[in-house]
Amino acid sequence: MSHKIHLSFLFLLSLLLYSCRRPIALPETVEAHYIQYNIDYLENMAGDIPTRILPGKMESWYTEYFVVTKIEGFFNQFSLIQIADLKHKKVITLLNFFGNKVYYEGEKGELPAGIIAPAQLSFRTTGERSVIGGLNSEQVEVSANEEVFHIYFTKDFSVPRPNLSTPYGAIEHPLSDFRIQLSYLKMHLSCNMNESRMIESEIFMIPEEYRPVTRPLMEEIINSLFTKE
Repeated sequence: MSHKIHLSFLFLLSLLLYSCRRPIALPETVEAHYIQYNIDYLENMAGDIPTRILPGKMESWYTEYFVVTKIEGFFNQFSLIQIADLKHKKVITLLNFFGNKVYYEGEKGELPAGIIAPAQLSFRTTGERSVIGGLNSEQVEVSANEEVFHIYFTKDFSVPRPNLSTPYGAIEHPLSDFRIQLSYLKMHLSCNMNESRMIESEIFMIPEEYRPVTRPLMEEIINSLFTKE
């Protein structure tokens, strides 16, 4: 009898551990709005690294429950993935650098590890419109500290809290053109293409081979990617 209880306990424990790595119960496939962004680097160097050798694309999948963004390069030896849980307002950052795979699960309302937000940020819609990568877009003037620049959002599709992974969370519509800073890396992202896709829901899960780290350690690792030390 005790042997059966022990086996039942192990089975329940394994289910609990599995569910902890699966953010929410989802069907095997879900509908997503896919956007591929071109990346223009705003500076020639990011720390000690020339930006001309860095990836030129970012992919995003917008769904009802999650938004996933991914940048990868160096023959798939590097990838940075953000999984934004829109319901619980949390973002998981996954980093793979030459086989070293780590993740950090953010607190509620916290920006992803490595993302730099201006101390002061305000928005003003200008009324200007444009078509960016096939998306009808509206212009927003952004005042960030002492800098002023423009970004664009689209109403062509909608998901709740689409910009949870960015400093622009106050904007309620998906971004089609915007700026963002990751560690030393200052980027301008602009929609190049978009389409609706059916995707496998495992994209929202943390792969078993990734190990958890603290936010300070994740940011230390991300920062180290841009230094020669």
